[in-house]
Formats: sequence, structure tokens, C-alpha cells
Amino acid sequence: MSKTFNVIQIAVLALVQSGSSHAADELARDATVQRITSGFALLNKLYWSPTLNIWLDRPGDDLRAHYEGRRNPPWWSSANAVEVMIDFMDATGRNDYNDAVTKLYDTHRDHRNKVPLLVAELKRRDQWSEKDEERLQRRQKKEADTPRSPDEHYVDFRNEYLDDSGWWGITWLKMYVRTQDEKYLNTAKAIHAHMAKNWRPDKDGGVLWCEDADKQKANAITNSLFLILSARLYTATKQNSYLEWAGKTHAWFHEKNLYDGTAIVDAPGHKGDYWTYNQGTYLGGLIALAEATGKVDYLDEAARVAATVLEKSGNVLPTGVIVEKLGTNGWDVGMFKGAFIRYLGQFRDALQQKQIHGELAQRIDQTIRASVTSLLNNVGDDGCYAVAWEEGAIDRSTSFNTQTSALAAFTAVLRR
Repeated sequence: MSKTFNVIQIAVLALVQSGSSHAADELARDATVQRITSGFALLNKLYWSPTLNIWLDRPGDDLRAHYEGRRNPPWWSSANAVEVMIDFMDATGRNDYNDAVTKLYDTHRDHRNKVPLLVAELKRRDQWSEKDEERLQRRQKKEADTPRSPDEHYVDFRNEYLDDSGWWGITWLKMYVRTQDEKYLNTAKAIHAHMAKNWRPDKDGGVLWCEDADKQKANAITNSLFLILSARLYTATKQNSYLEWAGKTHAWFHEKNLYDGTAIVDAPGHKGDYWTYNQGTYLGGLIALAEATGKVDYLDEAARVAATVLEKSGNVLPTGVIVEKLGTNGWDVGMFKGAFIRYLGQFRDALQQKQIHGELAQRIDQTIRASVTSLLNNVGDDGCYAVAWEEGAIDRSTSFNTQTSALAAFTAVLRR
């Protein structure tokens, strides 16, 4: 490791370990900001496509592989990366990523927007053939001859996976709150309508996880995201229908016993499958309900859930470091802890603002700081953060998701 890296690391650790409501040392806070910006710089260097204005799921801007369907944007994970960018800017008062977020939105709000950009760049790279051109012409003619469906996938960031759509809805609503630009609010509303249309009591729902015939089942993550989006849309618009949806979704969690006294299970009827992101997003839903209604009862419920998750679920080690107790296999898992720690930070802040459950707020803060300290102590020589955060972990694999999760953890330390 370089001398510069060591100086920054020491300064970040000083902030992480200070335990203060404000940065004990401005240098330490500045170093944390630098750690985040350098982490995003590395993420973008490895995965960002300047042609597509979004990240790809493997390193290298291989547009030909994308055109052939062999390399694609990490769709729901990109929503999380954008949300971390927004959280970072809101926490620091900076505008580092406004342009990138705007370009991503404008390019991908309609999936057809990217085609001319992609084709032009492939031609410039001499990676375009006559057969490619013939196929493109046939595709464009078919699209021109076919009326567009109002529910077309990959328009307004909706697709067949309702949890993917939910992540984007929360992210664009947050961008609306930041900018007051109505286009982001309209997209969040369109996503909410898409999810609400898939509320299926006949399928044990709740909102379905996926519209595909063989995947039509309800799960915790989709409905937690719907709960957050519904409550926050009510806060933003004061339209009662959104609050009604939030209440209905909250009731569904209780009816299906998804909180089993220890943690949130993955789906109705499941036992003991406590994934970290399910814990975080349910807490996020309760925080959003408390904000929407002004009722502290929702924070009290969140406190009961958080206490058992921290103490009994197995997802937090005695050292305070967050782990994925069910294992780190699978690409998606790398993002889970990042979502958990984001909402832990929001819950800590909500408790401290209301001056309630002080011991729990301190325990949450210690968990966040212990996890970030472990991350900093185990960063690779290439600056990438691994899927497992704990000391001595065997799995040191890295990906777009693991890097984004680490950035979410660092951002949770930066209080507003």
C-alpha cells in the first residue's frame, strides 16, 4: 500500500472510531469523503460505459458483448449505486455525480434511447457488420409497426422483476426530493403503479416478485421496497392512496408473519433465511411510515426488530461486523449488506432525531463503525472491497456489487 493510502486510511479510521455525532476531526471527515470519491472513481474506471451512461456487470467497456447480450448493466445494483451517489451528495452538500445521474436517467428512461448511441460507437470501433445493419433495420421496422404498450418493460425503469423496479422507484424519488425535477417524480409514480398492478392476494401477495409465469410469488424484499416507495410518495405528494398502499403492505407483513421474532424471513412460510437486505429494507419501510404519519409507534416496532436482528439473527458478529450468515455465493449477495447498512444508518439518525431508544441507536452506530473499520483493514491492494467484510474471511471475491456495498457503508458514517 502507498504512503498516501496509509495516511487516508488512518484518517478515515479516526472518524469511524470517534463515535461522535459530528466529525471529531475535519481532516478525518475529508479523508472519508476522499475514500468515497476514490472508491467511485475506481468503480467507474472498472465498470462505467461512457457510451451507455451506465455501468456494465464486468470490467471493461465491451460494447460488442453488450450488443450480443453477453454483458449487461447490473440493473438493480445500478439503482443502489445511484442511491449511494445521491446519499453522498446530500450528506456533503457536493454535486459530484449530478451530471452522471442525469445522463443515466435520460439514456435509460426508455430502453430505445441507447440503441443509436450503441450502434454509432460500434461503427466507430469497426465492430459493425452488414448483417448487424440488416438485423437492426428489421428490428426498427418491427418496432415502428407495433404500437407501444403503456406497460412496456425498460421504460420508466420498469421491468418484469418488481423488486428491480422498486429499487429504481426509491432512487428516482430521492432524486426528485434532491432536485425538485418532476421527471423523477413521474418515474417514481409510474413504477409504483407498475408494482401496485402486481399486488396478488391469490399468489400469497403482496406484490409479486416477478411477472413471469413460473416466478409469480411474493417475497419480503419486493414488498419492503413497495412499502418504502409508497410511504415516501405520500410524504412527497400527500396523496392518500400512497399512504393506503403503505398501510396495506405493512399489514401484509404482519399477516404473513415475515418477522418471526428474530428477523425477517425471505418469503411467506420460510424459516430462518435471514438475508441482510431484507432486514434493512423492512426497517426502511417502518422509518418511512413514521415520517409519513408522524407516529412514533413505527419507530418502536423498528426498534424491536432491529434489536433482535443485531442480537439473534447471526448477521452481526460479536465484534459488531455485519456478515451474510447464509453465505456469499451468488453475484447478487454482494449488494445485500450495503442495503442493510444504508437503512441502519437512517434508523440510527431517526432515533437520535426523536431522542428515543438511545442505547439501540448507539449499538447501531457501533455496528456501522465496526463494519467500516473491518472493511478498511481488509481492502485489497487494488483498492477493491471484497464480498465478506469480516477479518479472516475466506471469500475475498470482488465485483461491482461488493464495491458499491462498501461505498454505502462509508456513506452511512457521514452524518448529515
